[in-house]
Amino acid sequence: MTNDCCVTPEQIMGTSQQSANGHRKGTTSAFFLNAEWALRRTLITDQDRLQAEACKRMLRRQMVDIVRSNGVGDLFDWRDQDIAEICLEEMAGRGEEEVQGFDDDNQEALASGEVCGFTGEDLLPGAQDFGASAAQTAISSHRTDALLQEHLERQRGVRKGTFGAFCANYRLARTQPDPAATAAAAMMLELMPHVNQLGYLQWWVCRDAWAEALVAVAA
Repeated sequence: MTNDCCVTPEQIMGTSQQSANGHRKGTTSAFFLNAEWALRRTLITDQDRLQAEACKRMLRRQMVDIVRSNGVGDLFDWRDQDIAEICLEEMAGRGEEEVQGFDDDNQEALASGEVCGFTGEDLLPGAQDFGASAAQTAISSHRTDALLQEHLERQRGVRKGTFGAFCANYRLARTQPDPAATAAAAMMLELMPHVNQLGYLQWWVCRDAWAEALVAVAA
């Protein structure tokens, strides 16, 4: 493998493609929306507390997918202890499970009136390939959630597969003697504006110093 290789989001997930290796588009964004609700949001009302608990349950269900699909423990470490401990608990008990999206179960629960966490369908519904505003995104019973709307607005224009491409290029670059000088690292840097829109690296730190330096430059 030469150091002129790089990977684009389109190579990770093609137009109208719903998933890759079991990882459903939008799931990582949904996971971190669940994490913000469950672990960071100030809870004022009983409804807030119900939503936070539902998001924590979904966060736990999604953890196996998130770890496997994003290289947690290989490419990234958690920045914060609370979510790191949840990760350890879930991977210890469920680490051998297959990656799955949980969209159908969630939509059925929502239709029956349950308070539910978020899945990829809430962030990138249907055949949608790019992040869109709350107004442009297909309507679901979650659409009145203010925090969901904030995440949708922040992630407008980001193509599915962007963080997958960032991870793939990270893996390519670290195989070379000078990772930071590779085409893969250059692609990582090119992707950083959209990676910053996603907000995932507020929760993860790169395990390689050169990669974390690249992230810092683009912050």
